[in-house]
Amino acid sequence: MRIKLFISAVVSAFVLLTVPTFSQDDDFENYSFDDEQVSNQKQPYFALSVGGTVSLLFMNYDDINSKPFVYNSGNISSWKDFWDEEFSGPMITVGFNLFSAMSPLVNNARLGISYQSGSKELEKLKDFPMVLQSGVVVAAPFNVYRKLSVQTGGLHFDYAIVPMKSLAILAGAGFKVGLMTLEQFFTFNDSRMYYQNDWDNQSFLYTVTGTNEQLKYRYFTVEPQISIEYALTGFLMLKAGGSYMLTVDNPLYKNAWTNNGNNVYKNVPKSVKPQGFSINLGLYIGLFNY
Repeated sequence: MRIKLFISAVVSAFVLLTVPTFSQDDDFENYSFDDEQVSNQKQPYFALSVGGTVSLLFMNYDDINSKPFVYNSGNISSWKDFWDEEFSGPMITVGFNLFSAMSPLVNNARLGISYQSGSKELEKLKDFPMVLQSGVVVAAPFNVYRKLSVQTGGLHFDYAIVPMKSLAILAGAGFKVGLMTLEQFFTFNDSRMYYQNDWDNQSFLYTVTGTNEQLKYRYFTVEPQISIEYALTGFLMLKAGGSYMLTVDNPLYKNAWTNNGNNVYKNVPKSVKPQGFSINLGLYIGLFNY
């Protein structure tokens, strides 16, 4: 009996002490610890994707445009009167980009590989005075052709900030190698000449050109870049960005410049390289969770 009375007394005392404590705080039910903790967390970045890209590379063509062809007849009196075509405007390049987020190793960072290729071409048909074997001078038509092409590929690292859902701002840098090629030809094609550009009528391969030159430049580039991504869905994303290519000779090659094969080419101006500002657009498919 005494035990029952003791237990009843303890329970009554506990109720009397705890009920006033809770009743004193009318806002207790409004506390939300979980919601406050979640609101302070930043949106993480995760993406695994591959996409196609289009870029505009703004490089310097001044030294290339000022360097004329050399024709062995020496009959060109004024180069500018003869050839007024010049490289200008951005070079359009297309390629692909594959990347993956590096989480959970490094949150909001990603690693990718990319490749871009593009070219600009100049071609013009001109009449040039030629002397036939018979001694007759004729105006022989020929094509003047120049092509500048660039290929670049390598790795890039980026860090992403997610200010709002589906939108990411990324800053990073690319580390890439590439090949730039400058080709130029004088190609004659006139049936009145003592030669013909005809496979069946020649016993050996013969290219009828006054100048046939192919310069190659192997380079390494560091490319700081910034971009904006917007995930249209969890599987489709649009990207726009800008970068600047800082280009030097590729240290893996003894001779960065070569001519017509592996012949060493020297004293090329520093401006003759794929260096400059670039803007790019891309459409990607994959997994996007940000």
